[in-house]
Amino acid sequence: MQNPNSPLPKPDESTQGVDVQQWHFPLENGSDFRVNIWDFGGQEIYHATHQFFLTKRSLYLLVADSRKEHPHLDYWLNVVELFSDSSPLIIIKNEINDRPVQIDETQLRGRFDNFKASFATNLGTQRGTEEVENIIKSIKYHISQLPHIGNKFPKTWTKIRAILEQDNRNYITLDEYLHICYNNGVTVSRENPGDGHLILSQFLHDLGIILHFQDDKKSLLYKTIILQPNWGTDAVYKVLDSNTVKRNLGQFTDRDLSQIWQDSEYNNMQGELLELMMKFKLCYPLNNRRGVYIAPQLLDSNPRQYEWNPSDNLFLRYEYDFMPKGILTRFIVEMHHYIDEPKVWRSGVILKRDNTFAELIETYDRREIKIRLSGTNKRGFLEVIADKLDEIHRSYERLKVKKMIPCNCSACKDSQTPHFYDFEKLRQRLANNKPNIECDKPPYNEVNVLNLIDDTIGRDKFIQKQTEREPNINYHIHNSQVQINQGLGAMEENQNKPIKVKSAWANGSFYLFVFVVVVAGIGFLGNQLAFPAFCVVVIGGILFVPIIGALQLKQDERVKDETFLELMKMAIGQLPLIGNVLGKVLNPSSKSEDE
Repeated sequence: MQNPNSPLPKPDESTQGVDVQQWHFPLENGSDFRVNIWDFGGQEIYHATHQFFLTKRSLYLLVADSRKEHPHLDYWLNVVELFSDSSPLIIIKNEINDRPVQIDETQLRGRFDNFKASFATNLGTQRGTEEVENIIKSIKYHISQLPHIGNKFPKTWTKIRAILEQDNRNYITLDEYLHICYNNGVTVSRENPGDGHLILSQFLHDLGIILHFQDDKKSLLYKTIILQPNWGTDAVYKVLDSNTVKRNLGQFTDRDLSQIWQDSEYNNMQGELLELMMKFKLCYPLNNRRGVYIAPQLLDSNPRQYEWNPSDNLFLRYEYDFMPKGILTRFIVEMHHYIDEPKVWRSGVILKRDNTFAELIETYDRREIKIRLSGTNKRGFLEVIADKLDEIHRSYERLKVKKMIPCNCSACKDSQTPHFYDFEKLRQRLANNKPNIECDKPPYNEVNVLNLIDDTIGRDKFIQKQTEREPNINYHIHNSQVQINQGLGAMEENQNKPIKVKSAWANGSFYLFVFVVVVAGIGFLGNQLAFPAFCVVVIGGILFVPIIGALQLKQDERVKDETFLELMKMAIGQLPLIGNVLGKVLNPSSKSEDE
């Protein structure tokens, strides 16, 4: 792109880490258009850092070479879609010796909406020189269509960006950056001092012009503006590429870093660069050895030997539609204080908290992470582990992952291979008032959904998460049953407590009947109400109170339709008996005649 006559790299040459360059080309109106080109190393050791550089404001070029098979093509397409919010992508097929690159483009276009174009060429021949012009035209077009291109920004922003780009230093302090902003007219609001400066630095960070990490204001990186991203990434990858670190299976010390970063450009910046590695989740400090660090990507690929108690284990599993590299290594870095040293390897780790152990194993080919726990507080420790993994998953906005809950039926309870249920489907069953589900293993026992969730996640945690997720749904839980009502209100729970059902008699209808009977009795005693009329009031009340009670129970949804109909039949069935009694009271003479 920059020099069509530039020789191709040798077959054994590859990009180390990330290579950042600038490319300029004129627009039709004569203005200069500047592009930051980030060339990513394809080696697996670098994959964990890609999420920090793949941004939404980008166009992606994927080069497929006929010298190799393309098992990683699908991986890169998924990575770009996942991290870049479906930014446009172009595939360039470099057909060395004019051997065609076989790619099913129809299938790829059906799966990836961001796949915009492909070009077949041979970059090592005259054919490539001619076709590069078409590739460059396509690149210019798709770059010009990016959403942020053409947006008008304050002139002060443009001026500050130019000053920073022309500064040849590798980094400056935050105070120096704020001073540049102040001298060039970026104002500071009284409510948010420095806010305008930080918005600008975040914008420039997203564009790849600088690196400024703002999430922790106490960190060294917050107080440092890295003007040359290449300088920072090169320093990080020097550690991962170090033969000393590789021989030590990812272990290195402060002394090793002094040797690796001995060039003058890294003077007095070891603390900031080490923090940059930790920011990229590339290393962690050993708990019991000060000044010693581990890069988990370089750990031994063979599992450690350890004993495990297989009785009364608790399980959880995550399954991924697409699994980006680096999920487990990032988890290991963030949870390093729980590692039961030295039981950690590249695809697994043993964690320990008090008397509880957790085993996490990643099987990348099957796109899954398996978790099992043993000890006294399994569910509490699992909650900590699952929360951290869920947090990591949320950082990938488009990641599709299933949380799988183990069965607790009699056949699965003590098994190391229980049947697993998709947690989302269990949640949907509860939402549709389906309290039970069948195990998929013989003898196909039926199990309670809420008990499944309670054994693994805990119903308190489940209710809390559901409240945060769907605040307009009420979950009324009684023992092993759950009732879900749409509407506003708080979530209620009654665990292992007897359900207090109000008497159907203790309502307004009952008190109205009592009032009528009392008034009628007073009237009768005062010779104001005839005895037959008093009997009508009492017997009518006796008849209507059961009917009113049945209606009240039905209204409160405490009886099923069949039970309600039975109650009504019983009440109405008393009508002949009550009629006979009432007739004898009202016509005593008929009784005498019969006699």
